[in-house]
Amino acid sequence: MFPMADSSAPSNDNWIAVVAIANNAVIGRDKTLPWRLSSDLQRFKRMTMGHCLLMGRKTFDSIGKALPGRQSIVLSRSTSLSLPAGVTVVARVEEVARHVEPGRKVMVVGGAEIYAATLARWNEIWLTRVLADVAGETTFPTIDWTQWQQVSSESVSAGHKDDFPTEFQIWRRLGHTDCPLHPPSTASSLSEMDQQQRQITSRLDFGQ
Repeated sequence: MFPMADSSAPSNDNWIAVVAIANNAVIGRDKTLPWRLSSDLQRFKRMTMGHCLLMGRKTFDSIGKALPGRQSIVLSRSTSLSLPAGVTVVARVEEVARHVEPGRKVMVVGGAEIYAATLARWNEIWLTRVLADVAGETTFPTIDWTQWQQVSSESVSAGHKDDFPTEFQIWRRLGHTDCPLHPPSTASSLSEMDQQQRQITSRLDFGQ
């Protein structure tokens, strides 16, 4: 297991967690996604295009290739992995920054150990809430949601290629003021968000 993130470490303006989480905190099953969500995959492509994807080896294996238009960094204890040309392997979180190409944000895309190891560095979470309880053995690490503020939310009905409806949310670490790169097209007002934050924080106790 990678060392857990130090909660006292400063966040990095260029680090964003991108994750889809079921109501019961599940994010994976049998080393892959436990749902079909075409609309979320399309949004994932738009949000991450041009940036740097940071992931573990198992997540890279589940994707199967370096995604076009994005830099890929794999965090693994084994630096002798045989990966496609252009994919960088690092053994420590502290090594990531020196490999990120100029102008790119670091998008942390899983799995669970990578989320836990990098949590203290995030300044935003781009969260797809999957509105269902889903079977799976991989869950999102526990987060102190009182340290975060929800700044936007967009409900997405299930399309014909989606297993479930979803809600896309952007959460920002308290004290961080930068605007998100790709805000939802139909975000609620800030006053509504303040009210929603109090409601959602009380029920989104992931991993507990």
